[in-house]
Amino acid sequence: MQPSQAHRSLPEVCQASFHDTIAIWPFVSEPTPPPPVPNPYESPETKPTSAPVSSVLVAQLAAMMFLMFLPPGMWTVTVGTYIGENTGGAGTGMFDAWFVGLAGMAAAIGAIGSPLLFGALADSWFRSERMIAALNLACAAVLVLTWNALGQWWFLAGMVAYYQFSVPGLTLAHSLALRHLAGAKHVFPVVRASGTAGWIAALWIVGTIMPWAWNVPSKSIEETTWPMVFAAIGHVVMAVFALTLPRTLPLGKAVSWRTLLHASVALIASQPRLVRFLLVSFCATIAAQFYNMYVNLYLNNIGVPHAATRLSYGQVVEIGCMLLLPWLLVRWGPKRVFVIGVAAWMVRYLCLAYGGHEGLPLVLIYVAILLHGACYTFVYITGFIYVDHSATPETQSAAQGLLAMVTSGLGHLAGSLLSGAMQARFLTPEGVEPPPYEWRWFFLVAATVAAVAIVLFWVLMGIKREVMPGEIEPDEAV
Repeated sequence: MQPSQAHRSLPEVCQASFHDTIAIWPFVSEPTPPPPVPNPYESPETKPTSAPVSSVLVAQLAAMMFLMFLPPGMWTVTVGTYIGENTGGAGTGMFDAWFVGLAGMAAAIGAIGSPLLFGALADSWFRSERMIAALNLACAAVLVLTWNALGQWWFLAGMVAYYQFSVPGLTLAHSLALRHLAGAKHVFPVVRASGTAGWIAALWIVGTIMPWAWNVPSKSIEETTWPMVFAAIGHVVMAVFALTLPRTLPLGKAVSWRTLLHASVALIASQPRLVRFLLVSFCATIAAQFYNMYVNLYLNNIGVPHAATRLSYGQVVEIGCMLLLPWLLVRWGPKRVFVIGVAAWMVRYLCLAYGGHEGLPLVLIYVAILLHGACYTFVYITGFIYVDHSATPETQSAAQGLLAMVTSGLGHLAGSLLSGAMQARFLTPEGVEPPPYEWRWFFLVAATVAAVAIVLFWVLMGIKREVMPGEIEPDEAV
């Protein structure tokens, strides 16, 4: 069978996945932006060329990525611990029994609503580096209001507002880097890896450096608003640095939200194969919020020291999984890699359910943390590659936008509601003092959700090996 000319080669698809998806892991995984908008009106001053880029520019863009991911890494991972330690009769008692899960909705709402703001910002009015500076200043201001919130609803409003500014900021940073590296796209993975390094550095600052400098246990930092304070400072630093970035003129005429909406509706109506994959992806990402929002609270609750630092090990493995992904896709096919990723979620939650602070149970916790690379890369990035490979050039943007909305948006939203309900049932039920924190049952629910996603994938998609590229028939393309 001859490969369809409409499809891109595997190296092109894998390279595109690095900038179409940013990790993310809301809280543990970075948020995912929409693909950059093509610029038919680009001025000659900023038009990409095929000339090699300078090492100074690469270093500048890498520093931008590092500073962009540093602030959210400082506080979004530990906010679950802060909420948990002030729930019910504990601490200030500001939060209700289900609020950790509810707070997880903030990032999901940002992933759904931020494209609206991004469409306005990427219009023909402002230079990208100035918009990045303004968005970081807005994030800092919102964090100041959030850590001074007098009630849980004001706190939630602050979190929602934060992601409305931070997600477009991250998107613009990726778009800016890609525009200036247009003649050397092979350098972008190195620049993007600097963002992961920034996230890892943030976890070490909060989990190890600050406790060492202040001579206090790490939990006494993570259960306070200090991570938010340092994150706000980080956003201010990034705002100042953004003004030194290369001059990047407006993108010109952006694709309207109405056009993308109409294209998405038409795509869903005409492609049942895509609908099946979106349904499976939705179910697979529900379980993510049980880890994203609760794992730091879990580690602190059972007495694991330097919890935030321990979580950074997962990001290191994630880099290795990204490097292995192209080889795995060729050897096993995207559907099998996706199922392995969902199975990794199930194994991770079983490890957490039977984990502990010493001995073999502690080993299980480390296994769960190290599985982050497979859980994130094999599910989120493989999903984007699968859709990119399956779609025609005319439907790629709409298909990727739908996948991002279904996974990082609706899937995480449903996961936040479910995990919040399970928190109220097993962890911090109202009227029970002290809270029982029945973590085993909590994580067994998450493992069950992952198992259901595997069964659903088997029924709707099958696991027949699909070699990339070229084995998706033209009439099957979404």
